[in-house]
Amino acid sequence: MTKFVKACICAKLGHMTKIDKQAAAETETTPAPSRGQARREDILRAASDLLIDEGYARFSARGVAGRAGIRLSHVQYYFAHADDMIVMLLDRFIAEYGDAVRTQFHNASGTPEKRLRQALSFLLNDPDYRDRCSIFMAEVASLAARNDTIAEALTRYYMVYQGALEALLSEINPALKGERRAVRARQCLALIEGSAQTSRYMTARFVGEANEPASDARDLTKAILRLISTAQ
Repeated sequence: MTKFVKACICAKLGHMTKIDKQAAAETETTPAPSRGQARREDILRAASDLLIDEGYARFSARGVAGRAGIRLSHVQYYFAHADDMIVMLLDRFIAEYGDAVRTQFHNASGTPEKRLRQALSFLLNDPDYRDRCSIFMAEVASLAARNDTIAEALTRYYMVYQGALEALLSEINPALKGERRAVRARQCLALIEGSAQTSRYMTARFVGEANEPASDARDLTKAILRLISTAQ
């Protein structure tokens, strides 16, 4: 992974995280972006903020221009269609957040269980993901139901996500191969995504006691390890 992920999902959407700060320290000598690059980033940041704050129903190039404080023609110069902004944000999500999770797994020490738990804890407890990116992804999914271009980008996201999980599963249980490993990876993906989206709502009112982040990661790790423990 390049520069230990300059941006972890939402950081790339304009919200600095600890990973960002480390990456920034490592790249102090990187030349400043051109004016065009800076303008593009401003537009993408505004697009992310608008989608999160207002929802897909009010997302438009005009709305992004208003958020960014620039003319509509400037937005359209860089992005001919409003959905092009969403596709670019989602593609960045694909390229970089998977690397962040894999890095957490590979940099951890101990048993495969401990390494997996650390990676999942990072995913479930990263404040940017929990507080903003889960909303972003929910809004993207709503858009994808009505927009073929965004649906294709979301499909790419899940294909890359599954590939990353297959690579992790092959390290944890090398006996899993071929289609069986792909099936288990899809099942793990569903477990992870479901946990990430619902853990904040599963309070004492529903399950008898408040879920702690560490407990969420531990229980999810156990579920995944049970799922992939055999090659059958």
